[in-house]
Amino acid sequence: MKTKVSIILVCLIWMASSMYATVYTGVCGEHLTWTLNSEDSTLVISGRGDMSGWTFGDYASRVYIKHIVFPEGMTSVYGRAFSDCPALESVTLPDSVVTIGIRAFESCGSLRVARLGKNVRTIEQEAFRNCSALKHLELSDSLESIGVRAFNNCVSLTDTVVFPETLSSIGGNAFGGDRIGGSVAVWKARHCQTGEIATPMKHFAHVVFGDKVEYIGPNLFSNALLDTVILPASIDTIEHHAFYASGLSYIELPPSLVYIGSEAFYRNLSLKSLVIPENITSIPSSMCGWCSALESVTLPDGLQIIGEFAFSNCSVLKRCDIPTTVQTIGNGAFCYCSSLPSVTLPEGMTSIADIAFQSCNMLKEVHFPQSLTTIGDGSFQGCAIDSLGLPPSLNTIGEYAFLNLVNLKELIIPDEVRQIKSRAFEGCSGLKKVVIGKKTAMIDADAFKNDYMLIEIRSRAAYPPLVQSYTFAGVPDSTWLFVPVQSIAAYAEDPVWGRFRMPKEEEINYVTVDAEETTANFVWPTDSTASSYQIDIYKDGAVFCKLTLGNRGQLLGISFNAPSRSNPGSTIPVSLSFNVTGLDEATRYNYVLSALSANGTPIHVYTGAFATTGYSGDKPVGDGQEVIPTPPVIPADPEASETPTGVEGLTDVQGDDVQCTKVLRDGQLYLMYKGTMYNVQGNQLK
Repeated sequence: MKTKVSIILVCLIWMASSMYATVYTGVCGEHLTWTLNSEDSTLVISGRGDMSGWTFGDYASRVYIKHIVFPEGMTSVYGRAFSDCPALESVTLPDSVVTIGIRAFESCGSLRVARLGKNVRTIEQEAFRNCSALKHLELSDSLESIGVRAFNNCVSLTDTVVFPETLSSIGGNAFGGDRIGGSVAVWKARHCQTGEIATPMKHFAHVVFGDKVEYIGPNLFSNALLDTVILPASIDTIEHHAFYASGLSYIELPPSLVYIGSEAFYRNLSLKSLVIPENITSIPSSMCGWCSALESVTLPDGLQIIGEFAFSNCSVLKRCDIPTTVQTIGNGAFCYCSSLPSVTLPEGMTSIADIAFQSCNMLKEVHFPQSLTTIGDGSFQGCAIDSLGLPPSLNTIGEYAFLNLVNLKELIIPDEVRQIKSRAFEGCSGLKKVVIGKKTAMIDADAFKNDYMLIEIRSRAAYPPLVQSYTFAGVPDSTWLFVPVQSIAAYAEDPVWGRFRMPKEEEINYVTVDAEETTANFVWPTDSTASSYQIDIYKDGAVFCKLTLGNRGQLLGISFNAPSRSNPGSTIPVSLSFNVTGLDEATRYNYVLSALSANGTPIHVYTGAFATTGYSGDKPVGDGQEVIPTPPVIPADPEASETPTGVEGLTDVQGDDVQCTKVLRDGQLYLMYKGTMYNVQGNQLK
C-alpha cells in the first residue's frame, strides 16, 4: 500500500514539473535561431552569421539563463543581447566571433568567467559593464579595440589579464572602478591609443610590460595605484597623464625614451627619485608636479627646456642639477620646492620665467649666469637667499621678483636695469645696503616697502630715478643716501629722495668706487690744502697698484702690475676722479686713498673695498671688518720716486727694453724716447 502511494506522489511531482516547464524559441539573425528551456536554464543558439535586431522576448525570460551554447560560425554578439541576465555564470565564445556589441553582457551579476575566443577584434562600449562577479577574463589574441567603460566596475577581476600586441585602442574607464584585491595586467600592446577620458586601466594594481611595447598612451595608467614599474627597452613615448596619480614609488625609464608628455608622473606621492634618459631634450609641463616624496632628479646632458611647473610642489626635492645645455626654465618650474638648498643656472640662459623658484624657502644660494637679462615676476619670492650676485647683463627685474627675502643683507642693482618694478624687493627685512645702477630711471611703488633695516642707499644714477610715494614705504628717514656729487641738489629737491639723510655738497667727505669687469673709477672730495693724492690698491694683502696724482687729479707717477691704465684727468665740482683699468675680473680689492700735503704728510685718509664684476665671495664688499694696510708716505716731489714699472712698455725693433727719460710738463708725466714724446700709455704725441 505504501509503495503505491509513493509511486503516485512521484508521478504527480513529475507531472507538475512538466506542467510548469517553459520552452522559448525565436530568431536572432538572418541565419540564426535560439531555444531556451527554463527547466535546464540553457540557451542554445544555432546557425551561422551575425546576430541582429533582437532580444530574448520579454526581459522576464532572462532570469532563467545560466549557460549559453554558441555555435561555431556565429560572427557577432548583438548589442544588449545578454544584458541583465542575473543567473548567467560563464561565457565561452567560438573563434568565429569577431565583434561583441554595445552592452552585450552588461550587468550580468553572476558572470564569473568570460573567454572571448581567438578572433574577437572589437569589444564595444560597456559590453561587460557592472559584471561585478567577473574574476577571469581571456581576451582574444587578435583584439584591436576595447570600448569606453567596456569592463567598468568589474570589481572582482583579480586573475591576470593579458592585453595582446594587436590592441590599438582602449577607451576611457575601460577598466575603471574599484577592485577587490590586487589585479595584474600583462601589457603587450605595442602602440595603443587611449581616449581622453581618464583612467582606462585604473583597476590594475600591477603591470608587466611586454618587450615590444613602444607607446604608453594618454591617461593609460592614471589613478591605477601601481607601485613599481620597469619599462622595456622598446619604449619611445610616454604620453600625457600616462601615470598620473598612479601611486608609483619607483619607475625605471629606458634609454630608448625620446618623448614624455605633460603631467606624465603628476601627483605620484610615493615616488622618491627619477632619472631622465639622455634622449629627452624637453621636460614637459607639470611632469612631476606634486610628487611630494621626490628627493632627487637626474636630468640629462643635452636637455634644453624645463617646462612650466615641471617640479612644482616637490616639497622634499633636495637636488636637481640643471645641465649646462638648458636655455629655458618655465613658469613655476620649481615653485614650492621647499627643501631645495641651491641652484646653479647655466651660462647662456637669458631669462628666468615668472615664479620659477617662488616659495623655495630653503633656497639660499643662486648662481646666476653672466648671460642673464630677465628675471620674471615673483621668480624668487620667499626664498632664503642671503646674497645676490646679479650679473651686469641683467636689464629686467619683474614685479615681486625678490619679495620677502628676509635674509638678504646687501643688494647691488646692475647698471642696465632701467626700471625696478613694483614690490620687487618688498619685505626684505634684513636688507641694510642698496646700490642702484647708473641707468635706473624708474622705481615703482612698494619696490622697497617694509625694508625697515635699510641704513644705506647708494644711487649711481646721475639723475634721480622717478619714484612713487610708496616706493620706500617703511624705510626710515634716517637712512643715508649717497649719490653722485654733482647730483646731490637734484636728489635733495625730490620729495621722496629728499626725505633721506644726505651729505651736503660742500660737506662731501667720502670716496665712491664704481667698478666694472676690469676697471674702477674713483671719485673723492677735493682738499684745497692738498698738494697731491695717492691711491694704493691691495689684492690679497699685497700691493697691486700705486698711483700718485696731482692736485687736479692728473697722473704724476704709477707703479702698476696690471697691463694698462687710464687717466681722464677730469674734474667735477668739489671732487676729483680717476679711472684705473687693467684690473682682474671677479676680484675683491682694498684701497687707501690719501690726500697729501706738500711734504707728503697725509691730510685725509680714506679706506675701503670694492670688487670687479663677477665677484661672489662670502665677505660682502665694504663690510668694514678687515684691516686695511697703512698707506706709505710718499715724497712730495714725484720726480724723486723710483722709475714707474707700469710704463716700461716700449720696445725697440729687436725687442729689447727701451730706456726712457721721464719728463714732467704742466704737471703731467710724459716719456722721452730718442727725442720723441710719448704719454704713459706709450702713445706718441702729435
